[in-house]
Amino acid sequence: MGFLDIVAGLGKAAGKAMNDSMIKNTLSMWDKVRSAPESRLMDYYEQNNTREKNNSMNRAMALAAMAGSYQARQLLEKDESARRSLRNIREKISLENSSSAERLRNAIDQLLG
Repeated sequence: MGFLDIVAGLGKAAGKAMNDSMIKNTLSMWDKVRSAPESRLMDYYEQNNTREKNNSMNRAMALAAMAGSYQARQLLEKDESARRSLRNIREKISLENSSSAERLRNAIDQLLG
């Protein structure tokens, strides 16, 4: 039993490290995206909404950075994948205490609310 407990503990530690890394990457991306002008955010959204590159998380981040704009709400109404990504991001960062996480939560809540 001791060996299996060790293996299970290592698996949990690896999973936590991976989750922490994903959150860090998400917040780092948010810090870059949120300061971009709306024209660049629209370009970023469109680049990630093609047949060749269909990345709903990147689209979600662009929409979050444009939270409060009519255009962001219009795009979100048509983009269920981005809506799901926003909900997933919101869930992942719900316990984070940084100011960046707080700004991202507020932007997502504004869009989804």
